[in-house]
Amino acid sequence: MIDFRYHLVSIIAVFLALALGLVVGASALRGPLVDQLKDNSNRLKNSNEVLRKEKDAAAQVRDYGSQVTDAVAAQVVAGRLKDQSVVFVEAPGADDQMRAQTADMVQKAGARISGYVTLQSKYLDPNQLATLNELTDQLKPAGLTFPADATSYDRTASELASVLVTKQASRNGQEDPAAGQVLSGFKEAGFLTFSGQPATRATLAIVIAPAAASNAKNADAQNKALGALPIALYTYGGGTVAVGDPDSATQGGMIKALRDSDDADGHVSTVDTADVPAGRLAAVLALAAAKQGKAGDYGIGSKVDGPLPTPVPTPTPTTTKTKK
Repeated sequence: MIDFRYHLVSIIAVFLALALGLVVGASALRGPLVDQLKDNSNRLKNSNEVLRKEKDAAAQVRDYGSQVTDAVAAQVVAGRLKDQSVVFVEAPGADDQMRAQTADMVQKAGARISGYVTLQSKYLDPNQLATLNELTDQLKPAGLTFPADATSYDRTASELASVLVTKQASRNGQEDPAAGQVLSGFKEAGFLTFSGQPATRATLAIVIAPAAASNAKNADAQNKALGALPIALYTYGGGTVAVGDPDSATQGGMIKALRDSDDADGHVSTVDTADVPAGRLAAVLALAAAKQGKAGDYGIGSKVDGPLPTPVPTPTPTTTKTKK
């Protein structure tokens, strides 16, 4: 008879054999496995080093290009916006540095900056839409009419554009008390702020998009509300360019929304690289083309017509007196 002790010894022997097999197998595989892991690690380190050097080289080339553009920009844009004035309108979340640097390029082109208008986040708050609509009606200048199918934001955009820009040279640079009242009314209600003298009505406009594309559920509605302003500025002025960075030309971005808009197509120019000197140069050239009635989309994003307007607008001739 086979007793319990025999079964117990057999089971112990089986487990000992399995343990011995695992130990022997692990010892045999340990060397090749470790060597393979070390080899893979070394390859990854070398690959990362190559990528880092390529990234550093690309950054150096980019910086070099920006430095060259900055150095020659004043000569390239000189005279292209002579006898023009420009108003800047910033969307909520726009980059102040982009505004300042673009304004510097605009001044180098010979234009006068009438002022800066910055929309506040309250402007896009759906809970404030009724208040915004009521204020638009209260401040509406005499003689201004709205299309029957205009939305609330279309109406407000038209009202603001009518006091910020003009197609009439005789009204350019003249302080308009009625325009000042409109801007002050929206400012006091917290929908915008302004500096300079935007009520003197500029001939051209630059609208600066939010610095980042929106991923909010109501991103489309927000971009449609913001897009109404450059369209209205085109209607009342001599030309409008909307600028932003590459992110603004992606899904949820204001520049992309304008490029997808039938109302903006052929009327409002866009530039999606205004975060670098080359893009700001493109913005000035686009503005010069806009005053000649030409609109396009420039930069590196989708639906662009190219890096710059083609042909590049020529500078306004400078009259010189000859000595007798």
